[in-house]
Amino acid sequence: MKGWLVVNGFLQSNKFDELYAFLCRAAVSLGIELEKKTSTELFDRVDALVDKPDFVLFWDKDYALAKRLENAGLRLFNSAEGVRLADDKTLTALALSGKVKTPKTMLAPMTFDGVGYTDLSFLARAEKELGYPMVVKEACGSFGRQVYLVHSAKELQKLVSGFGYKSFLLQEYIACSSGRDLRVNVVGGRVLCGMLRENDSDFRSNITGGGKAHAYTPTVEQSDAAVAACRALGLDFAGVDVLFGEGGDPLVCEVNSNPHFRSTYDCTGVDMSVEILRYIQEMLL
Repeated sequence: MKGWLVVNGFLQSNKFDELYAFLCRAAVSLGIELEKKTSTELFDRVDALVDKPDFVLFWDKDYALAKRLENAGLRLFNSAEGVRLADDKTLTALALSGKVKTPKTMLAPMTFDGVGYTDLSFLARAEKELGYPMVVKEACGSFGRQVYLVHSAKELQKLVSGFGYKSFLLQEYIACSSGRDLRVNVVGGRVLCGMLRENDSDFRSNITGGGKAHAYTPTVEQSDAAVAACRALGLDFAGVDVLFGEGGDPLVCEVNSNPHFRSTYDCTGVDMSVEILRYIQEMLL
């Protein structure tokens, strides 16, 4: 069996290279020939493919490239649509609505480049509905870097005014889960493991931002929520971030279509790369 590991051609760092190495080693252990291809390599080589791989492990967020690969007849893990929905937090919120419990969420109206958010009156309605503190998230971003906690109307208006024309959402702050969440790793509709993340100095629990991780066994309710979130987005695998609501009620916060699983491996000993490649193998045999 032959596959391509498609990665972004511009993201070059030890952190990403390490993940790619994990995936390539996992493929070797399962007898799969996995060749890494960058998005820049594939720029003009998709539409007339002759020597097609059996599958593509798509480890990028380039929806247009993913869709071109699918149009060329290739099977992607994850699919182009799944990647699109997971990469944009506003689309994630819409896909999850009515299917799993999430924090109360409001989507900002669309504006345009060169225009910006010139009318901020809608923020007063968000303030009335969500109160303060309030979580504000840019639609696209990773590692918690584009997630903010605001405490007043003045702070909220200043933040939004600086967004330019970026899409964003406003979300209820779950105080009982501040600095604490659960990463639930799902492959093929099955929960592999959980990781409790805690940060004593920030409301965000991300490991990159200083959070600490501990192995954690998700409850049935937490597992069901994570699997339902993957199903709603059409994902073969994902890292699902779950908050602890009142009484421990699970609230799905975010869904990652290409999770950085090294911290999961260090914390739990579970190698997601092997599980992902094994799942792909089973799906195609």
